[in-house]
Amino acid sequence: MALELKDYQKKALGTPDVTGALDVFFTQARGASDGAALQMAYNAARRAAMGENLRDLPYRPLAPATDEGHSVPQVCIRIPTGGGKTLMAAHAIDRAARLYVGTATPVVLWLVPTNTIRTQTRDALLKPGHPYREALLAYWPADRLAVIDIADCAQLRAQDFGSKTIVIVATRQTLQVENTASRDVYAYKEDFEPHFSGVADQAYFERVSQADLDANASLRKLLGAAGMGKVKRSFANLLACHRPIVMVDEAHNARGDLSYEVFRRIRPACVIEWTATPARDQNVLYHVSAQELKAENMIKLPIVLSPHPNWQEAVRDAVLSRERLAVSALDETEYVRPIALLQADAINGEVPVDALKQHLMTVHNIEERRIAVATGTQRGLDGVNLFDQDCAIDFVITVEALKEGWDCSFAYVFCTVQNIRSAKDMEQLLGRVLRLPYAKKRKAEALNRAYAHVCGPSTAAVANQLTDRLVAMGFEEMEAASFVQVSQDDLFNDSQVARPLAPPPQSEVEVSASVAEILRAAMPEFVRAAPTSPTSATSAVLEPATPNVVTLTGLLPAAAIEAALAAAPKKEREELSRLLERHQTRTLAALAPSQRGVQFGALPQLVVPVQGELLLLEPALLTELAEVRLATAAADLPDFARTEDDKPYLIDIARGQLRIEQDRTQYTLDLNAGADAVRREDVIRELDRRVRRDDVLQPDMIAWLGRVLDGLAARGVELNYVARHINQLSETVAKRMDALVKSQRTCIFQRSLVDGPEQVRLTDVHQFRFDARNYPARWLFNGRYNFEKHYYPRPGELDDDLMQEETACAIELDRMSQVERWVRNLERQPERAFWLPTSSDRFYPDFVAELKDGRFFVLEYKGGDRYSNDDSREKRDIGAVWAAASNGRCVFAMVTDAKTAATSVAAQLRKAIGA
Repeated sequence: MALELKDYQKKALGTPDVTGALDVFFTQARGASDGAALQMAYNAARRAAMGENLRDLPYRPLAPATDEGHSVPQVCIRIPTGGGKTLMAAHAIDRAARLYVGTATPVVLWLVPTNTIRTQTRDALLKPGHPYREALLAYWPADRLAVIDIADCAQLRAQDFGSKTIVIVATRQTLQVENTASRDVYAYKEDFEPHFSGVADQAYFERVSQADLDANASLRKLLGAAGMGKVKRSFANLLACHRPIVMVDEAHNARGDLSYEVFRRIRPACVIEWTATPARDQNVLYHVSAQELKAENMIKLPIVLSPHPNWQEAVRDAVLSRERLAVSALDETEYVRPIALLQADAINGEVPVDALKQHLMTVHNIEERRIAVATGTQRGLDGVNLFDQDCAIDFVITVEALKEGWDCSFAYVFCTVQNIRSAKDMEQLLGRVLRLPYAKKRKAEALNRAYAHVCGPSTAAVANQLTDRLVAMGFEEMEAASFVQVSQDDLFNDSQVARPLAPPPQSEVEVSASVAEILRAAMPEFVRAAPTSPTSATSAVLEPATPNVVTLTGLLPAAAIEAALAAAPKKEREELSRLLERHQTRTLAALAPSQRGVQFGALPQLVVPVQGELLLLEPALLTELAEVRLATAAADLPDFARTEDDKPYLIDIARGQLRIEQDRTQYTLDLNAGADAVRREDVIRELDRRVRRDDVLQPDMIAWLGRVLDGLAARGVELNYVARHINQLSETVAKRMDALVKSQRTCIFQRSLVDGPEQVRLTDVHQFRFDARNYPARWLFNGRYNFEKHYYPRPGELDDDLMQEETACAIELDRMSQVERWVRNLERQPERAFWLPTSSDRFYPDFVAELKDGRFFVLEYKGGDRYSNDDSREKRDIGAVWAAASNGRCVFAMVTDAKTAATSVAAQLRKAIGA
């Protein structure tokens, strides 16, 4: 079954209707010959997919240059656990092949970290109907597609290369070795002899060494002593010859000199890395946040944490949680059977597998058929389809991590009788309960969350360890801290009613005696001695010898945090900063209006009447309304000119010696002259195929293309020249067409605005309201300022530097006494952010505020260098039309720096709202 790509996946990859990071990168990187060109392509792609305000990052040319001296493009897509990176990788092959490599039949080397994942990935890419297989078939038919395990590479025939897309699945360890004589992939194979027939000897080929001959008696017999130095007929050399597209799963582990030695041997065309936790030296092209996964209904969040003093209580509440969820699942349209995943002790522990299973059966009266045991020796899940409605399994018991790749989105409840000793096991087991069934939001809110019942010495310690595990799974620190919610009395409270402001949240932190004194001195009103049994949400031991538990209460002043960090011993400073940040994050989450059930007001949106119906004014509607007419459109192509081709080289023999020189004019054949080689109608048909658009009728397009050719002929550009330069011409025609369509749309859009209320208007039929539960920011503000009025716990996609102009504007907005609450609006999130239409796209204002007098205040900040350009003028115009149509309910302002406006940002804000 083919899966429709989620919005964040489209933005990472690129689709016909969505600008994507990989699309832009490979398009601009094609032809790049050095790191500087790749640097430009890298940052252009990041800005195109994630916003124009992104700062440039350095591009690190990690993979070695080819023998021809070209840098190898190498970028990373960062996706947390549960984001569907394997599906995206399958789609990414087409982008790399089509836009960069320039082939319809690429060779792909798909590298994974373990043999288990290798087998699972290969099987999924081969299995009919599997989403990964369907993703490949969307680009290549089955008879032109070969997916093989690297162990079966000898099955490939020479004619397969160039006629099929070939995907080879392998572990990194298969190729990552210093002594190549010890690996089969580097071995001389007679089976590969036909592949090297006619292939010229190249310096990059690995050659037979003495180590090869010593390790392989058959090879010594085949080649003899004369075989030394011969090009190996190896699969590694075959890869080097065909320059594969390389996919690297869990790429943060594939670093170091030996990894890049592998790249040198196989000469990749490009490298695309996939990981949840990138290393510092990886070129992260696109970053998907856990907030985005939640907004797209990919994962269950938050995780409701229930610490317990003993394992019996943890198991009891895990059973009760599963039963309660099972009742909620009965009302779901699709079949959902919540499963509890329980982690037992090892065989010599207090609660081994058999004891836990017996406890479930005798104490909780659970039938044995409802329990499966999955350990190294007991394989109760082998061959079981947990999604089958006839399956009776509701509880799965394991000890260590379940086998790699095990996945069941019905797993909702995680319970451990252990004291969270193995971070790796906990991380993997926790990942099993995060995926949301069918990647769809469930009707019962309780089924959109995950539940963890854990034994631990304190709530603080357990919450902190759980947060650490989420960070290891690719969550940002602040995301992880806010997504771990300590349970209250009712785990399943779905109430949407606004709750009153609770007492200031508290956290207990374990610190050294010296740091405890520093905290008391820096923020005395926020710090007190903790009770002997801590019960809240943050804990870590900075200095185990003499820990002191102190309680932090409420939102800590930024200045006090800075003072405490400055005074703390250097070796404890980083950990203290992390603890204080977690407390701040959880406090902000508790105080935020969105978390307390407060609803943000509904903003009216612009509509236009179409055939008696009021329709939302958006780009898709504008495309329908804008009937592009080419009959009177100019058909000139000023950017296309006839240029002389490079002269060919003459290879001849003179005086018994080979002579190579550039051909002289008298010998050159002018292949561009005349029209004898092609037909006019064939050229028009090919151009129409390449530049066809849904918003232009084909007869209009063909007639216009005919006039384009007439214009070129009048300028002395012959039809033969046009046919020989069809790629260049089609690109120029496409750009010209874009300009014509944009010009006509702009005219129609502007005309609709000036026609007045009988055309564009506001109505309650179409409104936008910020979703209290979803704020899919790619990153969250982490600067030294506490925003007190932001609707969500922290503003998203805002620079941490308080002097940065947009951040400074946000601070001024937050300080306004007239503001009740506000939101940092997110770019390119049409379902989650407020937008206004433009003639070509959507405009996402920087900030949206609710004023205490009931009005909406929508604000856009523009630097002085952009305040007066055409884009800003159009945005000011549409903002003014939106506000004017509201009869005073809405205010729009575009503010700029004090120098450009001759007044401060704060004064501009006050003037805009009449304060």
